[in-house]
Amino acid sequence: MPHVLTTCPYCGCGCGLYLQVDGRRVLGTAASAGHPVARGRLCAKGWHAHEVSSSSQRLRRPLIRRGEGLEEASWEEALDLVASRLGEIKTAGGAGAIGVLGSPRATNEENFLLSKLARSCFGTNNVDFSARLEALPGLFDLPKYRHLTLSAASLDDIERADLIVLWQADPAEEHPAAASRVLRAVAGGVPLIEVAARSGQLGRLAALRLSPIPGTELQLAAGLLHVALSTAEPAGAEGDGLAASVDSCTPEHTETITGVPTEDIVRAGEMLAASARPLAVYSRGATLGPQGPEVLTTLAALCRVVSNASDSWSSLLWLSTYCNFQGARDMGVVPYFLSGYQAVSDQDVRDKFAHAWGASPPTEPGLPSWEMLGKVRAMLVMGDDPTTSLPDAAAVREALAKLEFLVVQEAFLTPVAQAAHVVLPSATFAEKDGTFTNTERRLQRVRKAVEPPGEARADWEILCEIARRFGRPMEYESPAQVMAEIASLTPIYSDMSYDRLDEGWGLRWSLDKAVATDQALLGAAAAGEEPAAVEQSGAPGVDDDFPLVLTADHALESWAADTLVVNAIGLRRQQGADRPPSLPQIAINPADAESLDLRPGQRARVRCRNGGIEAAVRITDAVRQGVVVLPARLPESAAVLQSSTNPETGVPLLRPRAVRIEKV
Repeated sequence: MPHVLTTCPYCGCGCGLYLQVDGRRVLGTAASAGHPVARGRLCAKGWHAHEVSSSSQRLRRPLIRRGEGLEEASWEEALDLVASRLGEIKTAGGAGAIGVLGSPRATNEENFLLSKLARSCFGTNNVDFSARLEALPGLFDLPKYRHLTLSAASLDDIERADLIVLWQADPAEEHPAAASRVLRAVAGGVPLIEVAARSGQLGRLAALRLSPIPGTELQLAAGLLHVALSTAEPAGAEGDGLAASVDSCTPEHTETITGVPTEDIVRAGEMLAASARPLAVYSRGATLGPQGPEVLTTLAALCRVVSNASDSWSSLLWLSTYCNFQGARDMGVVPYFLSGYQAVSDQDVRDKFAHAWGASPPTEPGLPSWEMLGKVRAMLVMGDDPTTSLPDAAAVREALAKLEFLVVQEAFLTPVAQAAHVVLPSATFAEKDGTFTNTERRLQRVRKAVEPPGEARADWEILCEIARRFGRPMEYESPAQVMAEIASLTPIYSDMSYDRLDEGWGLRWSLDKAVATDQALLGAAAAGEEPAAVEQSGAPGVDDDFPLVLTADHALESWAADTLVVNAIGLRRQQGADRPPSLPQIAINPADAESLDLRPGQRARVRCRNGGIEAAVRITDAVRQGVVVLPARLPESAAVLQSSTNPETGVPLLRPRAVRIEKV
């Protein structure tokens, strides 16, 4: 049976796996023993990755909305309608009337061509993907802080560290390849500190577990920085200003805000101060929090000043959620960058792309995904679903319903596809060639194992057909030619080619090479950021009527809204998604459960000041007393999770809120 080496389509770790092919079908997967990320292992999602290709729910023919329903149509009819309607809307409302969403699961080549289509054919910089929220766009807009969502560290650095801090990350749930490295490091004697509202599986191995009241993570980071600076001289000449910024954040004061005991704050700060190679590992649990940007800048300052390692050591490792999250940004699926973080406002950059594309990209930055909805009149969505990525799903669905025209390229009939006027069936990772870039900036091949089902096509082929109908043909014989164009226009990818990628296990693009593009990409050692001002906490006010703090957990049951998981039969069954719909689980501390006379599995009512839901009680000491936790990704949770907007950046987020729990 032939085995085709490719890259896992799930999380940002980027494990290598083999697809086992029998004729026109993919029958199974096998781990790659020599792969530097997988190391001969796969998680449950990787072992079941082949099921996505063979799912009976795959879209096989284009669909066009006729009346209230979607009906099958020919490719010619569907593509002609896409071109004519988008053209009409552009003529009537200007290029800014069109918005385009790419995908952190599409290949680099497809995301690059989507950016090219939007900018050279549609004439708009309204290019984004909804999950980009997880990359702290409020910080990423500022060159000084951009490195905080570009991992300078590698997965292997986990085992090279002498202290690991899991900051609102649960690798065992979301990034098993990273979790296995943490396990090996701890087994080898490396101490682990966990900071989380809900302790994960790795928390059982932690030397210290810190559970701040949700919304006070910034104050905890500042308190740790205060202790570290009091214990050890900071590396470099920045000590005085840094110490002054956290002068009031004594352990005792920090305890009054965060609820973390003074002795634990002191111990953690001293452990950090004694470390030569600390590594803070964080994921969307940290970046999607209300204090995310401020926490990360403070955490970066903390790791920088205590590190005694060489300048080449990076103390921050960001674990991206999706297989090509990093690549989607690298390829310019961002409203203000072209590929390689080259600003659309730079005339020299625009001239370079205009020479290659035959049309100059627009000058003004476009709208991010969360602003497009409600402001544009038409959208092209390639493999994205903002109803599951943006915090207020109801508002997203309402905005999609108001669009004059929505075209979706998808392998399955997702919620956003169900709202579309035209649905174009696309190939999965097993049915196309291309590349993914993982969370450590490792560019790897994605290899075609079988043909797409029915009339489905690879996204890059669909994009080329749309461009041709706009009178600006994008002619490529293969994704390898697209990569050659990417390399010619993108400094950080300048030495990438399929020939080189086929020689080993992929290539990491160099942060050092990015100096020519953006000095800030060099990383924490070069950036010199100051921690954010420590203001009042973001914890909600509790009272006798609403005495508990509710927070969202982005790692719990994240499969519930994941298109690839719910369409993989064996994985869905293993994860429990095959069971009839049940109540979401509310995690509560045993002491709180006892005071409320609650038992495991009991139905309870979670009430906030403007609504409520029913949930099943889960009693666990993984959450602190006074705090309750709901999965962020379950649709049922939305009624009580508080969606708001960062007043400085305009970025939507979920905030903790005060609730009460009643027996039903």
